[in-house]
Amino acid sequence: MKIILMISLILFGVLASGCLSTNPPPSSNEFQQRFQSNEQTGSSQPGIPNESVPNLIGRWTGLTTGHIQGSGFYSHHNAVFNITGQQGYAFEGNKEYIRPDGKTYYENFSGAFSPDGEMLFADSTKGYSLGRITGPDSMYLLTGQDENASRAFIQFLSRQS
Repeated sequence: MKIILMISLILFGVLASGCLSTNPPPSSNEFQQRFQSNEQTGSSQPGIPNESVPNLIGRWTGLTTGHIQGSGFYSHHNAVFNITGQQGYAFEGNKEYIRPDGKTYYENFSGAFSPDGEMLFADSTKGYSLGRITGPDSMYLLTGQDENASRAFIQFLSRQS
């Protein structure tokens, strides 16, 4: 009986480990073929045709609403994001906005987005924003900043033509 139990456990182990294996990575030849195909179509990213990567270049404006510790809640329509360059899923630009103190601030940013529309903005001094592309001319960004007056806000942006 012990022998049958041992053999059963060994067989189960062999079968279970086969179920957990992953597909091997593409061979270098397969990768090279995909890369050459993209060079012919003009794509800047291996395996990604240009027509599948949304173009984000443009002027984006919209509603900003949030809270600043010590100052309270706020809402305004004065943020401007200028996306000035893009290569595949990465982009760059600058933003301008008026803070509650009435002064206009300017910052450069770098960004990237995933094939399913998730976004990451990293600006020059303050931190990060996470968001999502919600349409060809719309996106939102969530931002949190931990400084003397911590703040959290959301921006609903639309591309201006």
